[in-house]
Amino acid sequence: MLVWLFVCAAALFVSHAVADDAVFSVQSKLKRLGYYNGVVDGQMGSQTAAAIRRFQIAQRLKVTGELNSQTLRRLGVAAPGSRPLRRPSSAPPTYVDLATIFKGGPFISVGPETQITVIRQAQKNLQLLGYYRGPIDGMPSRTLMASLKAWQRSAGFRQTGRFDENTLKGLALMPEY
Repeated sequence: MLVWLFVCAAALFVSHAVADDAVFSVQSKLKRLGYYNGVVDGQMGSQTAAAIRRFQIAQRLKVTGELNSQTLRRLGVAAPGSRPLRRPSSAPPTYVDLATIFKGGPFISVGPETQITVIRQAQKNLQLLGYYRGPIDGMPSRTLMASLKAWQRSAGFRQTGRFDENTLKGLALMPEY
């Protein structure tokens, strides 16, 4: 009986450790992408759930705030107890954090939901203008920053690759007051 109890406790500990590794990986990835500002500790709490919801909104996934298989797959994080995810043969986009692309602009202090909406619309506008060929996903990437620089150069603006006020106005992304 004591051996059985020990085996069950050990199994519970191992499964908890694996789940914590997944949460740790998700927190790390969401922090790099600008969705999570909390401590990367592997513990699923309200801040982690809120960051997951923000990411799910940006990616147009079912919004649950939970680590479902669709969200894990989009983040490139292996589900607890599964084999590591295979990477696609083509190189995935290199993402930058939200603060980098909004640095020095009027949208630096708004919430990530608004920033994601601005990025998605910028991607659409830049694509229509022939400057952007990446996904319309609301994610800040090096590809988007390069597209912004190319557009800024053609518009005669300072080439920052960021959403400063002139760039936002030029791309019709500033709200009318």
